[in-house]
Amino acid sequence: MTLGQRLTSLRKEKGFSQAELAYRLNVGQSTIAMYERDRRSPDYKMLERLASFFNVSVDYLLGLSEVRERIRTDGMGPDRTTLSPGLRRVLDDPLFMDLFSRLPDLTPEERNSLIEYWGWALQVIEKERQRRKNNL
Repeated sequence: MTLGQRLTSLRKEKGFSQAELAYRLNVGQSTIAMYERDRRSPDYKMLERLASFFNVSVDYLLGLSEVRERIRTDGMGPDRTTLSPGLRRVLDDPLFMDLFSRLPDLTPEERNSLIEYWGWALQVIEKERQRRKNNL
């Protein structure tokens, strides 16, 4: 299988259109289309982003391996088998993985702002859930 075929297959497995994937990776839809048609090859950074987004190895994307799962070689990060089902669902969600992959690029101040925003957003969601529950 070519990189384009693998990318197409992974994108469709997640139920994304080319435009959706392009938006989530902050590239043009034509870039994704060119990759999928094997008319253009992603650079190393983009290969890493694609692999991270789809939680596969770069070797898998390139057709050098049939092993899809990314294997951490740095000894860091949790053993996925010990994670709660809720946390595994979050880590398996490409949208959250895309968001989490951007965290290392943030300054400590930006991370604190994001944490505050997430906390506020979760409070708003919880209030809305409570309001709906009370209206039942």
